Amino acid sequence: MNTKLFNKTILTAILWVITLISCASSNDMESSLNVLPSLVSLPAEKSTSEISLNSNDRWSIVNSASSWLQLSKTSGSSGSAKIQLTAELNDTGSTRSAILDVFTKNGQLRRISVSQLSKVEPVAQDPNFYIFLCFGQSNMEGQGAIETQDKTVDSRFKVLQSVQCTGRNIGTWYTAIPPSCQCNTGLSPVDYFGRTMVENLPDNITVGIINVAVGGSDIRLFDKDLYQNYVSMYNEEWYLSKIRAYDGNPRKRLIDMAKQAQKVGVIKGVLLHQGEANTGDPNWPSYVKKVYNEMLADLSLDANSVPILAGEVVSASGNCCGTWMNPIINTLPVTIPTAHVISSAGCTSQDPAHFDSAGYRMLGKRYGDKMLELLGN
Repeated sequence: MNTKLFNKTILTAILWVITLISCASSNDMESSLNVLPSLVSLPAEKSTSEISLNSNDRWSIVNSASSWLQLSKTSGSSGSAKIQLTAELNDTGSTRSAILDVFTKNGQLRRISVSQLSKVEPVAQDPNFYIFLCFGQSNMEGQGAIETQDKTVDSRFKVLQSVQCTGRNIGTWYTAIPPSCQCNTGLSPVDYFGRTMVENLPDNITVGIINVAVGGSDIRLFDKDLYQNYVSMYNEEWYLSKIRAYDGNPRKRLIDMAKQAQKVGVIKGVLLHQGEANTGDPNWPSYVKKVYNEMLADLSLDANSVPILAGEVVSASGNCCGTWMNPIINTLPVTIPTAHVISSAGCTSQDPAHFDSAGYRMLGKRYGDKMLELLGN
């Protein structure tokens, strides 16, 4: 055998092996991000825990629970790092949880699940504190301009804050001065639902609302089994920021707030305003039924004592959805015997999908009138 040819063959093979090793090493470097532990459980008291991170690239952490969970570092360069997690006292009455997303510049993602038990205080339930769960999409959030007349509110009308806002802490009851939903939303039907209730109930009755709504959402965002399919319904920041405000799970936030509220009052009804995102879908009533039944089961409620009121979408001339969706909404009592439909006829709007302030006031009063009727007032 030709010695030169043999040597050349051996050299080529060696170079090929070195290339493979080099590529493997390069690939390993590209994917190097390790975070431990991936699951952190904390006691109810103010407490700390530590996570270890090792990366070969710049990294950052997105903390969706900054209202109660603080991190000693949220970004860094390649190498090893120790990050301290500090959780405030949890006296909400419910276990709370969060997902920490750890990203690297080269596109790696790791997730850390954090949960914290709650300190449970024995609280006497007040049968004269009537609580109503409110959920849906943009009209339930509230898109109406908040005017001077809307800012004077009877102190017997309360809202349990469901997102962290400047001046309002999540899980705390406040007089229900709008907005009742997210930090920068507007007037909603629940604002004049509550006013109508306290104006017509005895003075010893307090009315409380919990409003968890996400503009643009499909009703299945509130489905216990399917919600993850609808969390990323839109990739735009306007939508994703709303989801993050509820720690990625609006449905869970509503249930957690409801369990907290049950310690001080009695849930008397459910208010729904949703449908634009499901326009024309004949399966909408069955979707609502599943969501409603899951809420009742999770909160140990009886449908006969907790009716659901569903409002029609905008029906004014030029509407985007009412022509096709309101006939479907009106079939809901066929699917859910304890459902009642609130008409939007005559409620004025500011655009094809959203009521204006006057329209919200009228629609909210209709919700209140129907609930008063069901309560026997």
